[in-house]
Amino acid sequence: MNFSILLTCALLMHIGAALAFSADSASISRSRVTLKGIDATQFRHPLDRDLTSFVQGAPFTGLAEEAIRASLSLVEQGTRLDLLSSSVKVSPDQMPELYKSMEEASGLLDLKVVPELYIQSSAQANAFTLALEGRDNKPPIVVVTSALLDRCTDDEVQAIIGHELGHLKCSHSLYLSLGSLASTPLRGLPLLGSQAEQLLQRWRLAAEYSCDRAALLVAQDVNVVAGAMLKLFAGTSRATNTQALFIDQSLEYETLLKDANPIVRASIRMQQRTHPLPVKRVAELEKW
Repeated sequence: MNFSILLTCALLMHIGAALAFSADSASISRSRVTLKGIDATQFRHPLDRDLTSFVQGAPFTGLAEEAIRASLSLVEQGTRLDLLSSSVKVSPDQMPELYKSMEEASGLLDLKVVPELYIQSSAQANAFTLALEGRDNKPPIVVVTSALLDRCTDDEVQAIIGHELGHLKCSHSLYLSLGSLASTPLRGLPLLGSQAEQLLQRWRLAAEYSCDRAALLVAQDVNVVAGAMLKLFAGTSRATNTQALFIDQSLEYETLLKDANPIVRASIRMQQRTHPLPVKRVAELEKW
């Protein structure tokens, strides 16, 4: 059975199962499909896939990749030491439910190595990863903040972890760095320089869409992913039971943007963002 059929079967099991979650609800045991052998190309956003493939085939990639991996390895060493000194490392004995959630998410995406998970004290609900496996045989690092754990349900936290695992599965740190390096000679040129920078920005946003898909592959329930996004973007755990409304909001945005004045559309597209607009992310998931 191919990957698309497996995923379709898994999602059909949850159609209409938009569950009411409270901020402190426990994870619900659900039957999900383990995506054995899944490759990142199977869930990458088309732009992310195409530009990654282009960079992989570039003649400079081999030498540049080694240099970037060496640099990121140093960053990872410093980050790990900082986290060990000031954060809580999750383990089978320390927050075991969260450890099991990481193991499960890693298995669902068929990661070869289960990353180390750290809890960082912060008033901002956030999660991040260096998005690259290190060269010193140490597991990759994923960090979630205390505010994120307090705001989201267990299933929503796992979906967010799935998003970060998507960055790891796609090696985004490596390929986005290679893309930036490849565009360097063009930056001083009129027109071509700005076009190259715009393409890189679009690639960064497409990488986030890829990882939202990874979150969906872990949750295998669009309402869980939408619920996590809703709470993160609303800034409160009180935004519950309205995932469907948030999805409707994203569709309303798409319709209004399509009908908006060209000047308004152009000004929105020119905005520099590290992540796509919240409603765009939900709309992209719905399209996928």
